[in-house]
Amino acid sequence: MRGSYVHLRLGVVIAQDDKAALISEWLAELKQLRLASFPYVQDALDYAAGHRPHLTIADYERFGAAGVHGLAQYIGQCGCPVILICRDISDWEREQFAILGVHAWFEGQFHLQDLSRAVDSALRRRRRIGSSERLPVVTG
Repeated sequence: MRGSYVHLRLGVVIAQDDKAALISEWLAELKQLRLASFPYVQDALDYAAGHRPHLTIADYERFGAAGVHGLAQYIGQCGCPVILICRDISDWEREQFAILGVHAWFEGQFHLQDLSRAVDSALRRRRRIGSSERLPVVTG
């Protein structure tokens, strides 16, 4: 007899509490994601090391002065698709996001439906790549 199970998908949100709450509540209900929220990248990294999330949604400002280099470190250690929410970014940062394999990024205001589509796509990608050992490279 074949057994069945429910696989809960786990996500990480790195953002200020108000943004994290909005994103977490909306996606938890819509996508059946169990989301853990953190205001600091290091806390999210510590959590990801023990829980292996399927997805990360991050406010790019949370990477602070480390910027792209901090993002590269996070991607290399967490091994899951990353979706960024950004205020203002340069062309160089956009180029680096593409090189690092950032799944999607949203600049300025965006619709939650667009974020929902990016989450769906990232979760499908996660199933394909599994726990990739590919490390990001930052240029410039």
